[in-house]
Amino acid sequence: MTWQTWVVLGIIVAVFAAIVIVGIINKKKGKSSCSCGCSGCAMKDSCHKSK
Repeated sequence: MTWQTWVVLGIIVAVFAAIVIVGIINKKKGKSSCSCGCSGCAMKDSCHKSK
């Protein structure tokens, strides 16, 4: 593999890692993963456990 391939692969891995990290941070803050509200969602009980 050439150095150009490694650079592109590194960029793709960095973007993927950033998306995963932002998702984890948002989950810890209690933010929804989608832009719609949780009131009508069928999966709201599995996403946000009762405290």
